[in-house]
Amino acid sequence: MIEIMDSNRLIELVIEKHKKLLETYGSEFSEIESKFNLLKQQSDAIKKEIDSMGSRIEVLNEKYHLLFYQAKKQREDTINELLEKMRHSKAANLQDVMRFNGRIEEFEKKLQNSKHIEDEEKSIVELKKLLYDIESAGNKAGIIITCKGIIDKLNDANSSHRELLSLQDKPKQHTESLSDYDRQKNEVEVRFNWLKHRIESHNNALAHWEKQIGGAAA
Repeated sequence: MIEIMDSNRLIELVIEKHKKLLETYGSEFSEIESKFNLLKQQSDAIKKEIDSMGSRIEVLNEKYHLLFYQAKKQREDTINELLEKMRHSKAANLQDVMRFNGRIEEFEKKLQNSKHIEDEEKSIVELKKLLYDIESAGNKAGIIITCKGIIDKLNDANSSHRELLSLQDKPKQHTESLSDYDRQKNEVEVRFNWLKHRIESHNNALAHWEKQIGGAAA
């Protein structure tokens, strides 16, 4: 009888040891799990932001070039139509419009070759002035035209280019942040997996010894 009680007591001590370890590991595991999940969420969010920003940069890069091209095409169509009407009506200021148009083409070339946003914006300002001059010349000849659509495209192209430049360094910054989050996450994950394994091991041991205590009493 004494021997059976000694066996039970030994098993109880083993069970108690496993429960204490489970309590200790469980507390740390809960904290580590929260930290690991938070780092994973932050890492995933940055990855999503990098993908989204990459797509936005690609769209903006295509958009502003396309808008400049569309503005030029619309300008050519509008002024060619105006010149045709002015020739037909033998307008006295035909040469003024041709001169304005020649200067516009020069600024469009500058716009195409400009490497700095400031140079681009200076060319756009001059283009707007010349387009307004052409509108005025058309009115003097009794021909109503509007260059608003062309000017709107130039403004939209410039805004898109401005936004593109503001985003260009963001992917690199986010990639650096992502690297830091992933490093932290990987460090935490090592401890996370170790604790998870230990908890599983002690739970299995606890279940085993809890079954044995009944057998020792039998």
